[in-house]
Amino acid sequence: MSQISFRPTARHLAYGPADVGWHPFRLDRIASTVLTALRATLQFGWHRLRQAWRYSAALRELHALDARTLKDLGLHRGDLRAIADAYAHRGIVGRFGAVRVGRVEIADVARCVEFAGLLHPNDIRLRFGRPAALSDAGTFRRLFGLDDRKIETIGLFDLSGQILGLATVAWVRPGTAEIALIIRSDLQRRGLGAALLANVIRDARDAGFRLLLAHIGHGNVPMRRLAHRFGFEFAGTAPSAEAQLVIRR
Repeated sequence: MSQISFRPTARHLAYGPADVGWHPFRLDRIASTVLTALRATLQFGWHRLRQAWRYSAALRELHALDARTLKDLGLHRGDLRAIADAYAHRGIVGRFGAVRVGRVEIADVARCVEFAGLLHPNDIRLRFGRPAALSDAGTFRRLFGLDDRKIETIGLFDLSGQILGLATVAWVRPGTAEIALIIRSDLQRRGLGAALLANVIRDARDAGFRLLLAHIGHGNVPMRRLAHRFGFEFAGTAPSAEAQLVIRR
């Protein structure tokens, strides 16, 4: 009887005695594809869930504003859903999504100095109680606490990145912070101050603060009116009276 010899080829060595069925390397590839698809699905679902939560929270905040505050913000009741949706998807606030709110960092100093150049000297005096050379980068950083870890500076930006207004939130003691804000002189009385203050109060609530303080001079009538409409109460008759807002959940 003749014998038939079999010499394995490179193809047999790679795939085994029979090139049929599922192979380990194919299972690994399929598992990797499935995991990648699953990860993408979970990320998309989480992203949509966050957007839904942000939309719901923003709409709730907007509906809580009274008629006078809505007027200050330049909003109408019919705009609220569109504004909440814009905030949820792109992080923009204000009527028609005209502005963004974000933290100001050291890298933003050049834009801050540009913003300072558009401030009227009287607005600077009302903000700090005295004249200040904010056109100097070092002075600006010091007065706005950009190097101080206990002070957070919040900026109101247009869609091109220019600063429209600034607010500072300074830690005083546990649960208490002092706030101050200033709006570009040529853009005042357009609801920007109300938009910035509303975001500062919301962020302070989210951060766990229960009491906000603000020192507003008697001559700063627009800011005193704005503070009143957001619930701040003034104590004393000093030239720079202290206003307090108790934050309720």
